Amino acid sequence: MKDSSDIKKRVQELHKLINLHSHNYHSLDNPIIEDHEYDSLFRELLGLEKEFPEYLYEYSPTQRVGGKLLDGFKKVEHVAPMLSLDNAFSDEDLHDFNKRVLDRLIKEESIEFSCEPKLDGIAVNLSYRAGHLEKATTRGDGKVGEDITHNIKTLNTIPLSLMTEDSKIPHFIEIRGEVFIEKSDFIDANKKAINAGEKSFANPRNAAAGSLRQLDPSVAASRPLKYFAHGVGHIEDEEFALPATQSEILKLYSHWGLPVNPLTKVAKNIEECQKYFNDITKRREKLPYEIDGVVYKVNDIDKQLSLGQVSRAPRWAIARKFPAEIGTTNIKKISFQVGRVGSITPVAEFNPVNIGGVVVTHASIHNFDEIERLDVRESDTVNIKRAGDVIPQIISVDMKKRKKGSSKINPPDKCPSCNNSLVKTVGDAILRCTAGLECPAQKSASFIHFVSRNALNIDGLGERIIELLVKKKLLSDLADLFTLRVEDLSNLEGFAEKSSNNLINSIKDGKETTLSRFIYALGIREVGEATAMNLAINFKTIKNFLDANEERLLEINDIGPVAASHILEFLEDNENILLVEKLLNLGVNPQEVKISKDNLFSSKSIVITGSFNGIARSQLKEELVRVGARVSSSVSSRTDFLVAGDNPGSKLKKATDLGIKIIEEKEVLEILNT
Repeated sequence: MKDSSDIKKRVQELHKLINLHSHNYHSLDNPIIEDHEYDSLFRELLGLEKEFPEYLYEYSPTQRVGGKLLDGFKKVEHVAPMLSLDNAFSDEDLHDFNKRVLDRLIKEESIEFSCEPKLDGIAVNLSYRAGHLEKATTRGDGKVGEDITHNIKTLNTIPLSLMTEDSKIPHFIEIRGEVFIEKSDFIDANKKAINAGEKSFANPRNAAAGSLRQLDPSVAASRPLKYFAHGVGHIEDEEFALPATQSEILKLYSHWGLPVNPLTKVAKNIEECQKYFNDITKRREKLPYEIDGVVYKVNDIDKQLSLGQVSRAPRWAIARKFPAEIGTTNIKKISFQVGRVGSITPVAEFNPVNIGGVVVTHASIHNFDEIERLDVRESDTVNIKRAGDVIPQIISVDMKKRKKGSSKINPPDKCPSCNNSLVKTVGDAILRCTAGLECPAQKSASFIHFVSRNALNIDGLGERIIELLVKKKLLSDLADLFTLRVEDLSNLEGFAEKSSNNLINSIKDGKETTLSRFIYALGIREVGEATAMNLAINFKTIKNFLDANEERLLEINDIGPVAASHILEFLEDNENILLVEKLLNLGVNPQEVKISKDNLFSSKSIVITGSFNGIARSQLKEELVRVGARVSSSVSSRTDFLVAGDNPGSKLKKATDLGIKIIEEKEVLEILNT
C-alpha cells in the first residue's frame, strides 16, 4: 500500500508542474515540454485523484471545467470596492489630470505613470486565499458583483494556484483584471452562434460578458476567453508587503503566473504619456483585441494612497479614450428575420453610410431587449459603429431628431414567414417560431445550411435556387434533394439542360461525405463544425451517433449539459431519425473519420492561412485532422507547420519570424496523399 504522505506530496508536485507548464503554454507562449509529456502528468494526477479522493482539491488543475449546471448567480460583496475611472477625451483633459495630481502632491514637479491599453472587456475580481483561487466575481455596481468562479476556472490563462516557489504570497488578496475575447475569436464565435441557431453578439465585450454569465461552465470553456491582471483590491497579511510601484506589482503578478499586458510601459512624465497614447493609437488596428483607449496610473503606490479617491473613482488614475469612428444615418425599415432553428432577429435597414472606409446598409439589432434598451424606431436618426471594425452596430439614437408620431417596435406575435405562434422559453432570450420545416424561412435556411461549404458542400445550390425549389414545392425535407431529376429543374426559370445536369451531378457528388460534415449538416442546435468533428471522432459511425445517450455525450470534452440536451432532443425525435434513415437509403454515405498516425503531420500543431486552388480550407482541415494533426487558428511558438496558400496575410510573417516551417499547397497535398 502506498504511503499517504508520499501520495499527497506527489499530488502537490503534479499541481506545481502542471500549473508551470500550463502558464508557459497559455500565457507565455513558450512551452518547455512536449504535449505528450504534459498529457502524461495530467493523466497521472487524474489517476491519483480517482484512487485517493481525499487529495482531490478544488484548486487542482483537473477541476478547471465543472460539469455542474448552476441554478443562478450568487451576489458577492467585494472586500474593497471596484472603482470606475474618470475619462479624458483630449490632450487638454490629460494635462488637467496631471495638474490635479501635482497640485495634491505639492512638492512634485513631475510624476511617473504606468501606462497600459484600456481593454474593452469585463472587469473581474480574483480572490486568492493561501495562494489558491477562492472566488471570482464580476464588478457589478462596484460594491456587489456576481460569483462567476465556475466559469473563470475554465480560463487556462488564470492560475488556480499562484506560482510561489521562490516568493512570498499574502494570506488573502483580491486581484483585479479584465476578461476579453480577441477580434478573430469574436468573429468565429458569432459564426458558430449563427450556425447553431443562437443569437449573435453585438461586439467582443458582449461576447465576453455573455460567456461569463453562462450557467453551464462548458459553454464558457468552449469560448477562447483571455485575462490580463492590472490592479489590486484588498490584502490581508500584516507580514506581506506589496512592491512600491504599479509596474513592479505587475511583474510580481507575472511571476505568480498571472497574465499581464506586455504593452504596459512606464512613462516618466505627462509628455511621455502622450507619446504612449499616440503610439498605441497607431498600433490599435493591428492589436488582436479591442481597446477603447489608454489607462494612466500614478506608478508610486504611496503616492496613490496619498491622492486617495472620490466616491466612485481614484484620483491617481484616468482613462484616455479614443474618439469613436461613428457614422450617422436614418433607419428606413426594421424587419424580422427567421433563422434556421426559428430564432427571430430584428434587422435595421438604413441609408448607406461610410464607416472607416466601408459602406454599410444593414445592422442586426440582435434581440428585442436591445431594441428596448436603445428605443430605436423606424425613421430614427441613429449613430452606427463597426464593432470589432467588422460588424455594424447601432450605438445610439438621436432623440432630438425623432419624428413626431413614431411608434415603438414591438415583438411580433406571429412568425413573419409562416404566421405560426412564437414562443420564448425560460432561460432563452430569443423569440422562436416552433413550426420547424413547416415554416418556409426555416425550411430554406435548413437547406442552405445543409448544402453549405462546411456541410455537404454541394456546388451550384445557392440561396436563390433553394428558395425557388422550396417555393415550387420540389423540396419538402432534406432528403428531397437526392430525388430531384433533370426534368424537375429544366422547367424552372434560369435552368437549361446543361445547368440542370450540372446541378444534379453536384447533388450526386454530395452523397459522398464525412461523418463530421454530415452531423454538422443536420443543423442540430449547439453543434458547430468543431463539435461535429468531436462527435464524429468519438462515435466513429452514424449508427453509433444515433444511439448516443446523455452519459456518453457528456464524456466528450467539448459537450456540456446544454449542448447534450439539444443533441438528445434531436435524436429522440422520430421524424429526425426517419429523415436520417431516408438520406442513408438514398445513398448519402457519411464516412467514418479515421485517424491515421503514420504521417508527417501526426500529433503536430498546424495553422492554415490564405486561399487554396486544389482544395477547400474546410476539407484541408478535415484531412489534417484525419492524419492526427491539431489544427489551430493562431500561430505561436508551439506551431509545427504553417500551411500557406495565396494571400496568407500576417500569419506568414509571424511564422517566418518564429522560424516555423512553411508548407505550400502542393507539398501538403502530396504528403496527405502518400
